Amino acid sequence: MRSRSAIRTLVLSVTAAVLLAGCASVASIVYPLNEQAERAKAGSYQLDPNHASVLFSVNHFGFSQFRGRFDGVSGSLDLDNTNPANSAVSVEIDVRSLHTGVPELDDKLLAKGMFDAENFPVARFTSGTITRTSDATALIEGTLTINDITQLVQLDARFIGSGTNPLSGRQTVGFSATTTINRSDFGLSEWLPFVRDEVTLTIDVEFFEAR
Repeated sequence: MRSRSAIRTLVLSVTAAVLLAGCASVASIVYPLNEQAERAKAGSYQLDPNHASVLFSVNHFGFSQFRGRFDGVSGSLDLDNTNPANSAVSVEIDVRSLHTGVPELDDKLLAKGMFDAENFPVARFTSGTITRTSDATALIEGTLTINDITQLVQLDARFIGSGTNPLSGRQTVGFSATTTINRSDFGLSEWLPFVRDEVTLTIDVEFFEAR
């Protein structure tokens, strides 16, 4: 037979699991969270810099996927929930906010030959055509500018959720988007071919309704 302490531990574990599983349900009661893109409130939004990041991933010498991030992100969104083609989004990235966890590498990436942050401190994405691909996804075609070089790119975007943020009281919408680029197209050619040309970008952002 199980001891009382073992039974108590089992009960606590089951209770914790139930509570964790119910977090989303509880959240929807405390503040209604909408997970349907067509129900997101239309209007003009500003990017929340405290809840946004741009991550990059690149193959390093064939041994691993090396990752880094940019934390300085700003932007705007004009959202038309009934006709996404009429929506528009722009995102600006402060290149100097690059962070890999290796200070020496950060310095090399920000220097001439790579991002040249002193002369080109901002990277920018501006949407052109937005095409809905499912109830919660869309293909966003637009321009990406790095090092004052502009190229056409495609973002695979996914709607995360919308609703009134319980902390700020402001209408908020969230998205995640990914794209793959060749860094050499933007003059980022150091260490080729040992560090691969192909880079995956992941953009995670929240926008709050403009006032």
